[in-house]
Amino acid sequence: MKSSIKLLAIYFLVSSCSDSSKKTETQTQDSAKVEAKTTETQPTQTATFDINSIPISDKLNGTFPYFKLPEGYTYTDPKKYHGEGETKDYDKEYFLIGGKFYPYEGKTFKGEIRVDDKVKDKKFSQLEIQKSFEETILGVGGVRLNNNESVLPGEKDKISQSDVSNGYTHSAETEYNVQTYVIRKSDKLIFVQFDYLDNASRFTVLETKSFENKMSIISAKEIEKQIADNGKAILYINFDVDKASLKPDGLSTVDEIAKYLLSNPTVKISIEGHTDNTGDAKHNKDLSLQRANTVMNILTSKQIKKENLSVIGYGSEKPLVDNNSEENKAKNRRVELVKK
Repeated sequence: MKSSIKLLAIYFLVSSCSDSSKKTETQTQDSAKVEAKTTETQPTQTATFDINSIPISDKLNGTFPYFKLPEGYTYTDPKKYHGEGETKDYDKEYFLIGGKFYPYEGKTFKGEIRVDDKVKDKKFSQLEIQKSFEETILGVGGVRLNNNESVLPGEKDKISQSDVSNGYTHSAETEYNVQTYVIRKSDKLIFVQFDYLDNASRFTVLETKSFENKMSIISAKEIEKQIADNGKAILYINFDVDKASLKPDGLSTVDEIAKYLLSNPTVKISIEGHTDNTGDAKHNKDLSLQRANTVMNILTSKQIKKENLSVIGYGSEKPLVDNNSEENKAKNRRVELVKK
């Protein structure tokens, strides 16, 4: 009898160990399945983005920035409640793709999507905006590249502070709720990206294109001709952003001014600084004067008589054209040499 009891006890012990082993094996298999499933749902967070894997589509037509909003919504200028968005012929934006940032350059439209003030009782709906873009973009052969994936650790640190300050992370400033799409045409890429605020959405469209340098260094002969014909020369001298220090090509332009004045030692000129109307008017006026002084100081260091030079800063008080576009604003940021 005792022998039977012992045998029975041994049987249950072995059986229990066997069941436990099978249970552990099953849990391990289930865990592997969950891990595999998790990996499958987030492939872009581990894979390197390859634009060549995106199919080419010829379904998107129309004019930049392509997308007309649903009724009751409107585009406004970045971080403002007015305007119609901001278009730049050449700019940069970081696009969030699978939690990673990828920079692209080209023609941009940046703004915010808000409820139109003229429409009564309309409330901003994140879901309405998301579904509207989703159906429209996928309908023309676009592909979604980021579907609310969070920014991966360390990704923000890869972006320089100057790029952030310049607004190159306009529609990916948050670390979540970012939707990114791309439409690949045979000759260009069209990226669309937006995130969500409380009652609005930051929005960017970028159409890739190669940079075309439209700048040329004005010569001393051209300066002489402008002054002879018009009594003044209009120069676009490159300064550092919001500073009075010159960029290298700006220094080259001042060298040409010096050549002209050395060839015409009796000519007296007024160096007049101008800005566009962006920002504070007093700051712009002070900056324009500082820039005019920078030009004068370099000229005097090149043996130009200081008594032949004077400076004035007008800021945005004397625009050449209306400040109603980025192109026009660029025309207003200038230095004029006025013969006295």
